[in-house]
Amino acid sequence: MTPPESPDGAHFIPLAVIMSEYDGRLASYIEATGSHDNVITMRVEMDVAGVKGRKFMTAVAVTRNFDSAEALQDAAAEECPSDHDCVFAWVPADRFGGDDFGIYIDDIGVGEQLQNGLVAEIIEQAGIEAAVAAGTVS
Repeated sequence: MTPPESPDGAHFIPLAVIMSEYDGRLASYIEATGSHDNVITMRVEMDVAGVKGRKFMTAVAVTRNFDSAEALQDAAAEECPSDHDCVFAWVPADRFGGDDFGIYIDDIGVGEQLQNGLVAEIIEQAGIEAAVAAGTVS
C-alpha cells in the first residue's frame, strides 16, 4: 500500500501499516516505495492526568529532502482530527552523523515525558533508528 503523497511530496503512512505490511521496518517501506520523505502517524487514546480518553495523533517525519519541517508540520496538523492533540516530531536523516542532527519535537504543552514517549513509540516500532543509521533514508 503506497499512500498518496502530500502536497510537499512526503508520504503519510500509519504506523499500523508499517507494522503489518512492512514487518515494522521503515527501511522496508522505503525500499518498496522509493519514498525517502515519510511521516509516520499513530493515533492513540489514553487516560492522562485524570482525563479519561484523551486523544492524540503523533506524527514523526523522517526526511532527507527537507531543510525545515514547517511544511510537514502544517500538513500533519491538517491530518490531525479536531478532537485530537497533535504531537509532531522531525528526524532530518540527511543530517545523521553531523553536529546539527537531532530529533526535533514540537512542544504542545502536555508534558515532555508524554510527548517523548509517544514519539519514542513510533521510533521504536517502525525501526526508524535502524533505517537512519543504515543510510536507508539518506
